[in-house]
Amino acid sequence: MVKPVDRKDLIGKSRPAHWVIRTTDVKANLRFFTRIFGMKVLRHEEFEKPCAITCNGEFNTPWSKTMIGYGPEDESFCLELTYNYGVENYEVGTGLTHIAVAVENPKEALETAASMGYQVVEDVISGPDSYKFRVLQKEADQTEPFRYVALRVQDPDAAARFYCDACGMTEMEMKAIRKHPMFDTDKAKVVGYVNQVPLVLFKDEASPKIEQWEGRHAIAVPGQALRAIYKRMLDGKSGGSILHHIREFNELPALRRMRGLPPMTCSPPPEVQLQNLRQNPLKPPEDQQEGTLAVAIIKDADGYEICLVSAETYDQAVRLAYKPDAKIDWEWRGEAMAGRRSPTPDFMVACI
Repeated sequence: MVKPVDRKDLIGKSRPAHWVIRTTDVKANLRFFTRIFGMKVLRHEEFEKPCAITCNGEFNTPWSKTMIGYGPEDESFCLELTYNYGVENYEVGTGLTHIAVAVENPKEALETAASMGYQVVEDVISGPDSYKFRVLQKEADQTEPFRYVALRVQDPDAAARFYCDACGMTEMEMKAIRKHPMFDTDKAKVVGYVNQVPLVLFKDEASPKIEQWEGRHAIAVPGQALRAIYKRMLDGKSGGSILHHIREFNELPALRRMRGLPPMTCSPPPEVQLQNLRQNPLKPPEDQQEGTLAVAIIKDADGYEICLVSAETYDQAVRLAYKPDAKIDWEWRGEAMAGRRSPTPDFMVACI
């Protein structure tokens, strides 16, 4: 439905949306992120069946998703906490080394972490499920608290080429991030989009061991650029591999009614669609991409998973799904964890 457009200026409008991590204890994670880093829950959703594109990892079980961060998902980077019912632990990998977060008072954050029983080594906290988080000082001109994600790779040059060639990122100077002894070397590379959360790619003595624990990096990409990236991956021009082929979900209510399909959970309301069309009456649908959600899951040269999602519809969908005041039904979850799972409450179900 949408033609690929392979232009640097278009793909350069992409942004990292979130990083997926696995959790065996949602409550413990929420205490960790809210008390130490001052984050908040953005939305929480429950799913009866495993995700067809393995958003919850390769686990055949009901699962939940809790988005946590500092602001709406269409504006800010955040974390997706996935919980798989019946999975009590995950094989910990060595690829995802730490995520850096800037706070107003690093000393207080580190002391709070220590008081809660978490291991603190210099400015790095070992949190729930063995994930590590580096605490940095928030600068006056910083609007995004998440500073970078550090990944161990086999070859920093090759890894950087993949992200630049395949995903349209650009290489940055090391001064763009605050160095850490782990990657304080000329071999480390920093790649990312302008004014967005970058990746630090580095090599040391150990080869990266990539497990389901490493999670997945979600990137919101303009729809036409996403299809261009996918085409390059299919043609084998950028390295890496395809984990799940592109899927297009047309959520435009009028088209779904015409095809005899029921409305999708995250379909924009008809009045929103009408308003958008009135504001852009001369814009062709394939460029406007109202309601066409495209998703492709790829892997980089080292095996890290990347979820490419069309930004136009994704941003609209997460904006509608934003529920920072939603209450998690802990009693229902307790029953579900004990094997007494009743149907998922409707208000907790979403399609993104």
